[in-house]
Amino acid sequence: MKGLSKMTAMAFTAALVFGVAPTEGNAAEDVDELSRKVKILTEEVEKLKLGEVADDKYESFSGLGPAASKVYGKRGGLSIGGYGEFYYTNYLDDTKKDKADTLRFILYAGYKFTDNIILNAELEFEHADKSFVEFVYVDFLINEAFNVRPGLVLVPMGIINETHEPTTFHGVNRPEVERNVIPTTWRDLGVMVHGGVGNLSYKAAVLNGLKSDSFKKSDWLRSGRFKGSEANAESLAYVVNLEYGVTEGFTVGGSYYFGEAGAGAGGSEVLDGDKNADIDLWEVHAIFRQKGLELRGLYVEGKLDGNTAFDADPPTSAGNNEVGKKARGWYVEAAYDVMPHIKPMSESSLTPFVRYEDYDTHHEVFSGVADDPTQHRRITTAGVSYKPIHNVVIKADYQWRDTASDLSEGKGAGLDENKIDQFNLGVGFIF
Repeated sequence: MKGLSKMTAMAFTAALVFGVAPTEGNAAEDVDELSRKVKILTEEVEKLKLGEVADDKYESFSGLGPAASKVYGKRGGLSIGGYGEFYYTNYLDDTKKDKADTLRFILYAGYKFTDNIILNAELEFEHADKSFVEFVYVDFLINEAFNVRPGLVLVPMGIINETHEPTTFHGVNRPEVERNVIPTTWRDLGVMVHGGVGNLSYKAAVLNGLKSDSFKKSDWLRSGRFKGSEANAESLAYVVNLEYGVTEGFTVGGSYYFGEAGAGAGGSEVLDGDKNADIDLWEVHAIFRQKGLELRGLYVEGKLDGNTAFDADPPTSAGNNEVGKKARGWYVEAAYDVMPHIKPMSESSLTPFVRYEDYDTHHEVFSGVADDPTQHRRITTAGVSYKPIHNVVIKADYQWRDTASDLSEGKGAGLDENKIDQFNLGVGFIF
């Protein structure tokens, strides 16, 4: 028992000696019970040697992904984790080149100062040549109902934004509704409070606003994220999220975001530095899991109230990025793990799924901006996820893509490349 304190060793010895007192006539049962407790003791000793929980479980804390939650399960000190994903896309049209990408490699670094004060950070490397701080905060855990989390935090909206690790969602790519209407991964500087009572949990935060001079029609608010880099703190935003566990495996929730958006720090490099807006964005969602079946659904809608700098006058004015005044989107998804019917005792999973998405970043436009029907997109994704172990996933899917435009598919004048179907292959992992 090298590495254990004398007191700990004595406690374990006492547990063995007095935990199974031999009784006359039941020697075989006593030996079996003693063997069982020796095995348990051995496992506990190994855990203590490692200085942390060694059972390799990945559990979510406060809505974060399982790997991002790793530091919360430690006894103390440093925690290292992460995730990664890479993929290949074959476009079913020769006008668009196939693509392969090391999409992300993430390192989580956390430190548990005490049971109640925890540092957690996500460092991201994208496309093998770009690096970001995805989040970094200090969590002050006061009690179950009320905790405080200042720093660069994930905005608690939708299903994917906080739980975005590749083993937690189906499909090689995240749902586009949660990339181009809810701008996943979305993080901002501010202060968050979070907690829960019974089956109800909540998060509420005051954050810096977005960059109004960087909004675009193709992804609405996504390009307006400061990402914690020299954020304009003159414009503030507020968000509240509620999640309710209806029954075991069935959760419903929703979020509301209201905020101001101003020019980037130091003025605008794209449009008028006085370009300001108010943003109203809300979503509702539900997740149901039961005996291998998983159902997901989400609806989101947002409105941008801006000054005349968003108007196109004339419509072709230089620099105008024709951002939509309103955006909306929704998706539904069904998945079912068939592995228990193939190999009942296996720890692996094989999960076919199908997802339908419909979203429009030009649902309503500003004065002088022409409605672009190519921004109203409909995507059907069908595929399969295979997990040989719980923290590695191999994915394949096919996407049928369409828009509201009457243009043909392809690339170039008079063509709509958003109509090109595609086949995707990917591998993801967490640790």
